[in-house]
Amino acid sequence: MRSDLLSPLFASAEMQTVLSDRERVRAMLAFEAALAASEADAGLIPADAAAAITAACASFEPDMAAIGDATRRAGNPAIPFVKALTAHCAEPGRGCVHWGATSQDVIDTANALMFREAMALIDRETLALGDALAAQAEAHRSTVMPGRTLLQPALPITFGFKVAGWLDMVMRCRAALKTAAEQGLVLQFGGAVGTLAAIGSKATTVRQELGRRLDLPVPDIAWHTARDRGARIGAELAILTEALAKIAGDIALLMQAEVGEAAEPAGSGRGGSSTMPQKRNPVAAPAVRANAMRASGLASALLSAMPQEHERGAGGWHAEWTILPDLFEIAAGALGHVTETIADLEVRPQRMRANLDIGNGTLMSEALMMALAPTLGRQEAHHVVEAAARRAIAENRPLADICRETDEIVDGLGLEGIATALDPSTYLGIAEATVDTVVSRWKTIRN
Repeated sequence: MRSDLLSPLFASAEMQTVLSDRERVRAMLAFEAALAASEADAGLIPADAAAAITAACASFEPDMAAIGDATRRAGNPAIPFVKALTAHCAEPGRGCVHWGATSQDVIDTANALMFREAMALIDRETLALGDALAAQAEAHRSTVMPGRTLLQPALPITFGFKVAGWLDMVMRCRAALKTAAEQGLVLQFGGAVGTLAAIGSKATTVRQELGRRLDLPVPDIAWHTARDRGARIGAELAILTEALAKIAGDIALLMQAEVGEAAEPAGSGRGGSSTMPQKRNPVAAPAVRANAMRASGLASALLSAMPQEHERGAGGWHAEWTILPDLFEIAAGALGHVTETIADLEVRPQRMRANLDIGNGTLMSEALMMALAPTLGRQEAHHVVEAAARRAIAENRPLADICRETDEIVDGLGLEGIATALDPSTYLGIAEATVDTVVSRWKTIRN
């Protein structure tokens, strides 16, 4: 759905331009011009006919409303498009327009050309997001914060480590999308049932030349009803959108006033409430998560459309016409929101550090237990620390104070050892090294 009111929130204006009806017709004209030139090279149609078709494709100004109205009766836009182009073409080309091709050839190939541009836009946006994530990961490589499991404070991590996890996921999504595009954006040229019978013995020659002129890979066989290519692209776009929703969702949770560790960028008119003056609401996160909810349904519909009948489908193919563009648009919309958010994210290290003390410092219980284990044994250390943590919570006192009053802990670690064990910066494992590894891999990709 395209709406002047809603599309700016959920979609990408640039992607909508790439996938507009005018771009679709431009891609269809590119197919027809390349087809005529390829067939002239093979001696199937006269050279002057191909020249007339090429000229007609260059000067054709479609009446979108008329083609759209005729599409309702024809069943697909290629039929009225070819009819209008033929009427526009001068002789001797008029009788050679669309020679040997079928409607699905021009529509599928035009989609491949359009989606190639759409994929390039997605890749540019993904690279921009990766750069922003890498910068935040490096900047906060050692910014200690609570790690959370089941929405509860668990153990210390660094904010850079959290962001590196996001970056690692985005890298996988980008690689998978590139593979899906390489396999899926290919020429479609098979004629009525895929055999190119109307072209005859020149079929292979024409098909190879057509692919060369359009700079599209040429598959071994027509894929009119073998729809795994588009389904794979759509599925990867949905996965990317879901990954972006994970990032946006994490930021929304960090933005809660009770947590307050990070926030989406502030700005005039951004994130307010129509009734509560104090509110600072997330803006990007709800839009991205809404897009992800749509993406999963669209991907499911695309998979449902895959089993198409015999050599030409009755409905499944038609369903793809709007599903795939919608997936591109909402993926691009989500990318724009998340990239903008990460680039200007408000990070609050002091609040992160303060939140490590929630529960009177009991978040460091595992670190304390592991420090005691070599002396007391792991099971006994667990028993001693569990009792100390329960006291800290019940008495609303810092765990450090309880430890200094507990003989087994003082005897096992000493006062200095207790302080070290309860310092979150000493219990980060490979968090900082992991940030270095992930960011280094991103820089290798970028270079």
